[in-house]
Amino acid sequence: MFSYGEVLKTQRLIYLCSAIVVASIALALLNVALGALCVAAYFITYSVVSYSHLRLISKLTTCRLNKVEVELEDVDIVLSLDLSISSKGGFAYLKVYLDLPPQLSLLGVRYTYSKRIALKPGHARFSLTLPRRTGLHVVGPLKVAITDFFDAFEAPIYYLESIVIKIPPKMGLAPVAKWYGIVRSSIGSRTLSPGLGVEYHSTREYRPEDELRHIDWKATARLGKLHVKVFEVETPLRVMIILDAQKYTFIGSPKSLFEHCADLAVALSSYLVKRGDRLKFIAITEDGVKYSSEARSYRGLVEILDVLSNIRWPEYSPAPRVESPQESLYADHISKSLKDVSASVIFSPVLSSRRAYDILKLARQAQESGARVIVVAPLIAFFSTTSKVNDAIYKVLRYNIVLQELKNIELLRNSGIQVVALSPHRALERVVSELERIRIAKTR
Repeated sequence: MFSYGEVLKTQRLIYLCSAIVVASIALALLNVALGALCVAAYFITYSVVSYSHLRLISKLTTCRLNKVEVELEDVDIVLSLDLSISSKGGFAYLKVYLDLPPQLSLLGVRYTYSKRIALKPGHARFSLTLPRRTGLHVVGPLKVAITDFFDAFEAPIYYLESIVIKIPPKMGLAPVAKWYGIVRSSIGSRTLSPGLGVEYHSTREYRPEDELRHIDWKATARLGKLHVKVFEVETPLRVMIILDAQKYTFIGSPKSLFEHCADLAVALSSYLVKRGDRLKFIAITEDGVKYSSEARSYRGLVEILDVLSNIRWPEYSPAPRVESPQESLYADHISKSLKDVSASVIFSPVLSSRRAYDILKLARQAQESGARVIVVAPLIAFFSTTSKVNDAIYKVLRYNIVLQELKNIELLRNSGIQVVALSPHRALERVVSELERIRIAKTR
């Protein structure tokens, strides 16, 4: 049994330990409070000093955009911004913001590119890699600001509303010899008129008025007399290429319907120029009708590429709009250019019934002018496995879109219009074959 005195001593010891623990906790809480107060005081002091410092540096710093460079690659472009910076301030960082439209974003949504570097007087160069999408793109706004070490405060020093980027389609060389051989073997007919042309016709004896470059040296060695090659006479064609580049053609990823049709139009133009034909190029856009002068050489092809690079991409829409009372192929306007045209090739997806009737009206006007009309509606996969987030809704509507396109194609065919609805590569070979048939018919 414990005595009363021992119990009292034990209680006093417990009270003393409890008081020590409470005092320790209170002291710890006081230290935490003092620490928090010190941290708060530090951040307040840092914020005031940093903000004042940035404001002072921003007044002593000027920024100007010197130039914008676009380097074209096979599947990408490299966009470079060269900034001229003049600063008399102290230590800080320079941060650049650039808003990118959905078609130039890897995620398929509007994206803001940002990059930070140390602030130094002189030139600052920023480069970013973007997908190569044919057309005119509006990028921006461009914002340049000065920021602190922790990136907590910013002071703007430069603002530019927009930057215009023009991207031409990739200029692939048309396989003229291959296509010409395929076409000749498929047509199976020859021009009977000898003269100057491309296809070999026969050999005859040399005459004083013949050019030396036409001498057939093998026949000369075999027969012992000078002989020259005679070629088939071929009449050059005058072709009009019409590209439908209105808003509803800018759907699909990673390549839109407009870009597929533009690539086909460029390849066909390259083939016709190499064959010595003359061609007109017309692009129907939301901003109206864009023309190129008559192309007879590669200089004309460059002008066609320039027209395509000036076709503005519309504002991004989360759902395709294939019907619109305002959209038209401007048949009445284009009909003025159909005079003396051998053939008219129309590149259009024909997704809407209104578009089919516009093409039908234009085709009838062309036929009245004596021109042959070929409508190219390339059947392509609207989307790949790498489709972007905002294109998901297109996958749901894809089935109905394809059915509508096939229905409109059948409508045109029943009206007597020739429609080439194949994959892009096969469609191009079919168009070349039809144009060669027209050439042979005109020659005879």
